[in-house]
Amino acid sequence: MTRHQMVSLLRRAGVPDHFYVLDGGLGTGECFGLEADASGWQIYYSERGGKSPLGAYPDEDAACRAMMRHLEGMMRQHGRGTIGQV
Repeated sequence: MTRHQMVSLLRRAGVPDHFYVLDGGLGTGECFGLEADASGWQIYYSERGGKSPLGAYPDEDAACRAMMRHLEGMMRQHGRGTIGQV
């Protein structure tokens, strides 16, 4: 799975855009982030202007699947249903 495929799934599932960032940024509030670096892919939680690492992955597919699991939990926590295909 690529980031573009993941975004399509997230949008179809109704995941709000502010729940995630895919450019290594901090987002507009508390959210999950995904970024590529020299060693692979990183997932982090962004809050209060900082990043808390959640995991490192060797490829985009593994990182996207892990990101979707984190977002699934956030959706449930906010009573917004599920994403599916996680």
